[in-house]
Amino acid sequence: MPVPDFKYGLTTVVRPEEDGLMVKDIIYGRLDLGRGLIRRMKRGGGVFLNGKRDYLTRRVKAGDEIRIVFFEEKTELEPQAISLDIVYEDDYLLVVNKPAGMAVHPTGRYQDGTLANALAHHWQAIGLEAKVRLVHRLDRDTSGLIMVAKEPYSLQRLLQQLRTGEFVREYLGIVEGRPEPSQGTISAAIGRSLEHGVKRVVSDDGKAARTYYRTIATRHGLSLVRLRLDSGRTHQIRVHLADLGYPLVGDPLYSSGSHLDGQALHAWRLEFIHPRTLQRQTIHCPLPAHLVELWKEGKKGDRVSHA
Repeated sequence: MPVPDFKYGLTTVVRPEEDGLMVKDIIYGRLDLGRGLIRRMKRGGGVFLNGKRDYLTRRVKAGDEIRIVFFEEKTELEPQAISLDIVYEDDYLLVVNKPAGMAVHPTGRYQDGTLANALAHHWQAIGLEAKVRLVHRLDRDTSGLIMVAKEPYSLQRLLQQLRTGEFVREYLGIVEGRPEPSQGTISAAIGRSLEHGVKRVVSDDGKAARTYYRTIATRHGLSLVRLRLDSGRTHQIRVHLADLGYPLVGDPLYSSGSHLDGQALHAWRLEFIHPRTLQRQTIHCPLPAHLVELWKEGKKGDRVSHA
């Protein structure tokens, strides 16, 4: 049986020191593929040794070619023709600038009009029959960069980088007051609020979370702060800043102010190792207009909408 013509496959050559090993030793060892990824191949795809479908337990010789063809699942999302601000795209990845006010995926009140629906339409337009694989997420009212993987191998490698800290996510936020100290690390576990179904709180019983911050500038009683996540808890930045005493302007859950519709938070920078080229890449996205306006003109009690 010929090897399927699938550009998202992964090919490697057996090294001299791997002579005599089984295919699975290389797949789970040097290639570091997740077992879940391999299990899903039973529904499609497969492992090919020197051009022929073979078993994971087959012994290999130095110079043999191993090709893994991943099983692809089609999206079940409804494609919707919603404009996307695509910041970066190649055969394996896409980075989009999500506007504030857009939910990332269908949930609760937001069953359509989401970023995932828009991505499903984009996949359709470029002829990609694949799931919408979000590498990470943003709150509905947080704007900025979100990365999407076009195939399962890239998703696995990027999720691994998130766990190890090689995938860097940086934000710009406008907070109430002037943080003291002007820079530092917030290390505080976050858990669910017992009094509010959506809200999170700093709690000794929560999950460990760490946020780095640095104040860039202050004006009008507000501060522009640069933030970096060392973990990815729900509402992490919002909870940590509020607990520090400097909540994000307009945060509907953690601030009493009413400066704008939704929190003044923007995911402005991603740094990662490309899962296919292995080159380190950095992608930037400037503050959206409604936050620039808030920073230039906003004062206590002013209201600026992102609509």
